[in-house]
Amino acid sequence: MISPAAYTLVIKKLPLGICVLDTHFNIQYWNDFFTARLDLTEDATGKCILDLFPEQASFLKKKLTSAVVLNNSSFSYWEHRPHIFKFNSSRPITGEETLMFQNLEIVPLDIEQGEVKTLCLILQDVTEQASYLQTQRNLADQLEIQYQEQAKLLQQLKTTQSQLLHAEKMASIGQLAAGIAHEINNPLGFIHSNLQSLNEYLNRLIKALDFSEKLLHKTDDAISLKLKQDYFNRAQIAYIKEDTPALLQESLAGISRVSSIIQNLKVFSHVDNTSWQECDLRQIVDSTLSMLSNELKYKVKVHVDYAAQSPYIQCQPVQLNQVLLNILNNAIQAMNDIGDIWLQMHEQENSLSLIIKDNGCGIPPDVLPRVFEPFFTTKDVGQGSGLGLSMVYNVIKQHQGTISVQSELGVGTTISINFPLSNKNAWSGTAQLTDIEER
Repeated sequence: MISPAAYTLVIKKLPLGICVLDTHFNIQYWNDFFTARLDLTEDATGKCILDLFPEQASFLKKKLTSAVVLNNSSFSYWEHRPHIFKFNSSRPITGEETLMFQNLEIVPLDIEQGEVKTLCLILQDVTEQASYLQTQRNLADQLEIQYQEQAKLLQQLKTTQSQLLHAEKMASIGQLAAGIAHEINNPLGFIHSNLQSLNEYLNRLIKALDFSEKLLHKTDDAISLKLKQDYFNRAQIAYIKEDTPALLQESLAGISRVSSIIQNLKVFSHVDNTSWQECDLRQIVDSTLSMLSNELKYKVKVHVDYAAQSPYIQCQPVQLNQVLLNILNNAIQAMNDIGDIWLQMHEQENSLSLIIKDNGCGIPPDVLPRVFEPFFTTKDVGQGSGLGLSMVYNVIKQHQGTISVQSELGVGTTISINFPLSNKNAWSGTAQLTDIEER
């Protein structure tokens, strides 16, 4: 049978802190776990534990009082309060001295008639477990960070892949458009030449007809004159003489317009031309408007306001054509009925500003911050990829420019683009304010 002295020795040598207190929190007993970690020159028996640990006094008093009043155990785990007593402990692997992580339990011992007489404070060194859990959590946090980074890279990869597919598609369309433009340009050339020759021949025939009429009148042959008059009336020669030149002039004007469209199409479709060059932004705007003339003609009135003096910018013209095409297409689609688009261009201190404004339906406030996000679209499935304005943002950023959007529901949208000016080689132009019908 184990003697009481043996029990006392076991408690004294336990790898736990054991401290017995009275209800005034005076120390009745504590084992070597405490004495080995405290530099005391005298016995602590009879002293108040709150006086020995003044920094922890408020917390200990609260826990001890709770155990006395509630007549129940009180707990404190290391995750909530890691270092109740400022004791040192060695790391299990490295041996590094560090503050001890502790679990604390206060247990009522002697209870007489429902009143606590003695308390036992049990302190457990859980540095090893805490170190292990912290390491696991740090690893988990690092894995989460890596996962987020990989997810971000994957999203960027998807965005890049979609943009490459979009660029490849645009390149194919551009090559097709360039081929069509080239094939159409050849017959347009001889049609235009033939119409000019036909116009000259017609003028000669009309002059010959007038000359023959004069000769016939000089013969004073009443029968011939009557026959001529009857024939001219039946054949409506007078109307033909008046209307045919006008028809030819309209046809020549139409051919010139088609030639201009084909020329703009050839410029616009040079998608393989990615070289940087100094360009007139006005010409890029005009080229894009010409490409959209059919969509604009019946729905939108375009107002273009150019500065009297504007500099060239360093850019990739084809990319800017695509930027303007996307923005203007969005503006057109925002029109529920006939509307207006304003394009203004003016030079600032170190940049050239292009402002595109429409009076369409506008963008909801909750959507506005996301308009440049890849794959974000408010259009129905199959009507939009969500890459249009994302591509616009990336191209403007590639040109070291800035782009901003302001919009109000039912009022319209304004997009402001600023291009940096590296070389201020200004060209002279005439300020103009025109409508698309005049183009």
